[in-house]
Amino acid sequence: MDRQRAHKRQCSLRSPPCIDNLSSIPLISYSMKLRWLAGILAALLLCRPVCAEEKPPLRVGIHDIVPYATKNADGEWDGLGVELWKKIVASTGLRFVFVEMPFEQILPALAEGKLDVAVGEMAITAEREEAVRFTQPYLTSSAGAAMHPKAASMDWRKFADNFFSRTLALVLLGILAGMILVSLLIWALERHHDVGHFRGGLEGFGSALWFSASTVTGVGYGDKIPGTFFGRIISFVWMLAGVLLLAGFTATVAASLSAASLANLNGPRVKELGDLRHFSCGVIRGSLTQQIFIRDGVGFRDYETFNEAFQALADGKIEAVVGDKICLRYLVKQWAQRTPPVHLIISSVTNENIFIGIPTRTGLPEYHAINLAVLQEISTMSWQATLGRWLGERAN
Repeated sequence: MDRQRAHKRQCSLRSPPCIDNLSSIPLISYSMKLRWLAGILAALLLCRPVCAEEKPPLRVGIHDIVPYATKNADGEWDGLGVELWKKIVASTGLRFVFVEMPFEQILPALAEGKLDVAVGEMAITAEREEAVRFTQPYLTSSAGAAMHPKAASMDWRKFADNFFSRTLALVLLGILAGMILVSLLIWALERHHDVGHFRGGLEGFGSALWFSASTVTGVGYGDKIPGTFFGRIISFVWMLAGVLLLAGFTATVAASLSAASLANLNGPRVKELGDLRHFSCGVIRGSLTQQIFIRDGVGFRDYETFNEAFQALADGKIEAVVGDKICLRYLVKQWAQRTPPVHLIISSVTNENIFIGIPTRTGLPEYHAINLAVLQEISTMSWQATLGRWLGERAN
């Protein structure tokens, strides 16, 4: 019996572990756990670079400039340009944050890479296109000037400029030169004559000048008459010349009056940018209008927002607010509904179109997606409805 037990004990020691050996199960489970843990750690290490490459939201510069961008009662941004941008975001899935800053700082910040996109009244120009990259234009506007109706209806300074034309000045100078010449001739021929109407020095010349003036105007008082033959010949020629000169003078005055009336009485006196030199104008700081005024040497006062400029206009500090006609139309309607109402009119200062687009920083990877979304949106009926809601009518 003892030999059998010893034999079994030796066999058990020699036999390899088998599945029936319960002691091997914990070792297998622990090994599997280690393998799973190693796999999870490897997956996390591989995921870390991908997660690190997740792009931050686009930095979108914005400024209060109605109707393109304005804050509503809840402090949220709204407006024509903001609605377009939100539709672009909805179609592209882009993430963004608004960065509010002064208008004149937005484009420089884009050029320096501090912003990615800008929303608002951004006019496309060749100079700006060199610093940033614009999308296709989504709106067309033009430049205008908002002013009080009385200020726009009559300009006595410009009326005088049109009346006293170069032609009128030449006619007057011709008549005056003829009078002096005839007076000198009459005085030289008649100062020794017995009639004695033109004797003496300055007194005699003054009498000759009086005779010349009364003759050319056709009045002919008869108080001064020449006594010599040549003096009467000169007087006769001067009478005939006076008829022609007087007719030319009358026609020139009539033409000047007509031109001055057409320029001032039959419509606003501001018809081109040069007319604004006669006004004290307000512009938005950093706007395209300010750049044009600086280039052309037109004086101005700059303001942060259009509402500030309109308040200065209402207070009489300036005579006109110049800028994007779409902005001016929107504000003119708003100010007409105030209590008390402020009634203003808008005059066009140029026939050149201003194209409004969305500027982006140069090299923005999302540019093509944004540009495509703009083109797709402005071709839809919903965009026409958006224009009607903000502008009342499409501005061209």
